[in-house]
Amino acid sequence: MARWKGLGVAALAALAFVAVKVLPWALGFAGGKYLYETVTGSTARKAPTRADVNAEIEKQDFQIFKAIAQEFPDDYNAFIDKITLVAGSGNQRAVRDASRVAVADLRRKYAPLLPSAPDRETSQALDAQLTMVNHLMARETPATCNNYLRNGPDAISAPGHDFLVDLDRIGATLFHAFGAAKKSSLPATEPSDEDWSLIADAFTRSGGTPAEMDAIANMNQDFSGLCPAVAKFYAAALSLPGEPGRHIKTALLYATSRN
Repeated sequence: MARWKGLGVAALAALAFVAVKVLPWALGFAGGKYLYETVTGSTARKAPTRADVNAEIEKQDFQIFKAIAQEFPDDYNAFIDKITLVAGSGNQRAVRDASRVAVADLRRKYAPLLPSAPDRETSQALDAQLTMVNHLMARETPATCNNYLRNGPDAISAPGHDFLVDLDRIGATLFHAFGAAKKSSLPATEPSDEDWSLIADAFTRSGGTPAEMDAIANMNQDFSGLCPAVAKFYAAALSLPGEPGRHIKTALLYATSRN
């Protein structure tokens, strides 16, 4: 059990290196990759209005923007204003970058609320990340999956619709967790040593090995089984019931959201 004493630090480090590469892009991708292709597509005729931008976002049906609008309507309105202003220039890259930055700013703004998030919403958000890893393990080579953990969505040369849906769900569930945390009266409690010991036991019961945990703890990007190890780790966290499970999940989500 001594080797698991550092599990809390190891877990946060592992989730941070995965998330820093993935989430800033993932949580801004919809407005960047798709919004500018449609909203700014008509700028030769006239600059898009605020109503144009809002209608286009609603038509695209991305869940992340629905989540922001539902949980933080004032922030959503400010987001629409920003995109409308930038879209008036007709510069596609500027719209993409503005969307990415605006959503990432919101993510960092509300990340500190996560320690108070209820278990239901944190489980959904962590499950979305596990779904993505499972998706990649099923459809990509181990090298590509590991590369995704290093470099984020840019590692996928030809992302399909399912991949983009998974990214959208990562963003949407995270913002729903932010919203639930804002309304929650639960205490903001960090995981205890006992909590981390419980996830260590769950990881081992799921077939996790010392080599896999070392790969996660040391951010061993060349470890061939890194994606399966991360998937086991997510699954172990999701399996923990009660307050210990909530503490672990909120800590992991905070690690993925704060940067």
